[in-house]
Amino acid sequence: MIQLADSTLRSIKKDAEVYVVTSTINAVYVDGSKISNVETKTDMGMSVRIADNNKLGKASVTLGDSGPEDCVKMALQASKYSPPNNDFKGFAVPSNKTLVPKGIIDKRIENIDPEGLMEMVSGIVDACDTEVPRGLLRVSTIESALVNSNGVSAEHKSTMLYGHFTSMTKLEHPGEGIETLFGTSLDIDPAAIGASLCKSAKAAASAVPFKGKKELTMILPPSELGDMIMSSAGYALNGENVRYRRSLWKNDIGKEVASKCLTLTDDPMTPGPLCSSFDDEGTPSSKKSVVEKGILKSFMRDSFAGGSTGNGMRRSSVESQGIYENTISIKPMNLVIKKGSKTQQQIIEETDNGILIEKFAWPEADGLTGRFGLEVRSGHLIENGEIVRTINNALMMGNMITALKNIELIGSDAQNRGCVTVPTVSFTGTELMGN
Repeated sequence: MIQLADSTLRSIKKDAEVYVVTSTINAVYVDGSKISNVETKTDMGMSVRIADNNKLGKASVTLGDSGPEDCVKMALQASKYSPPNNDFKGFAVPSNKTLVPKGIIDKRIENIDPEGLMEMVSGIVDACDTEVPRGLLRVSTIESALVNSNGVSAEHKSTMLYGHFTSMTKLEHPGEGIETLFGTSLDIDPAAIGASLCKSAKAAASAVPFKGKKELTMILPPSELGDMIMSSAGYALNGENVRYRRSLWKNDIGKEVASKCLTLTDDPMTPGPLCSSFDDEGTPSSKKSVVEKGILKSFMRDSFAGGSTGNGMRRSSVESQGIYENTISIKPMNLVIKKGSKTQQQIIEETDNGILIEKFAWPEADGLTGRFGLEVRSGHLIENGEIVRTINNALMMGNMITALKNIELIGSDAQNRGCVTVPTVSFTGTELMGN
């Protein structure tokens, strides 16, 4: 692929960047507790970006349907009609890569056959004694090459796993369980995933509506905390949001923005689906502290935000097809919360008045304000260190940026959730409201 990228770049007589990516994808789908479809495909495409006197043009094509010359022609046309963009500081410049991430290639994913993947999916469904209405397990091998007119020449290879399964059961009313899987390897336990699906569905089905209003400690497991961190701290750490004054932390470098027990690191060396030696613009990645013991140390940037920190990404931790069509955006390679020493059970036992959130309808805070008001689909109320009942039909309210200053305990059960790796964390000062 590097040869194809090189030859395409040589045909362009302007500052330019060429990105070529091939994804080999195997996927198994479940419908109504039965395998409904098995898919094997290869997706190859190209993206070209051209800079001509601060006028930028971008185009992408699926190779096979179109050729490199078509992509170049469209990018040139786009640059002619684009307004000048003075925010762009140029393409990446050559630099020796300093990190070689480990654990991002699994030979089992590279060599898997559809029958092997079907067996794993069957193991999940068979271990769940409730209905599995929908399911997907997808594994991919991703190879990319990037060259630009500054002399950058970078290649990347990794494997990726993504899965999403739902379960459904009925007691007094229906209950849903959800399991979402992220990773770079096939190190999953189908039986444990199926058992967890079943357990969470039955818990949701036995939940009773919450009534009243109560201030309590909110305990978020990795499954719910990952998106909450990305939509709050991730938004505030985004260099584009800083540049355009949207970040709540825009003026806070060197200031305390979180509890002293919180350390956040963008760490390409902790395996995750986006980890690589270079970002998707060719800037070397690095392990960097963004929040250290509660103090804001740095932001994440791509080439448009100025002074790239190696966080310009095309790739996604969910979808491995059509990567070349994606616009560069600022993402952490793997935003890691430094784990603590407590198990989730110990956090529960040390909580006098709280709720363990098993499932929000959608775990997301508002990036501009940090506020959230989220429907609790399934939550376990805690009194004096014990779970006393499971509730639903309630609203969890608070501010995630404020909550980061009110961390009570950090767990040891870290899980990768795409571009973040987080453990269970408890926060004081949140409010639960029912009917």
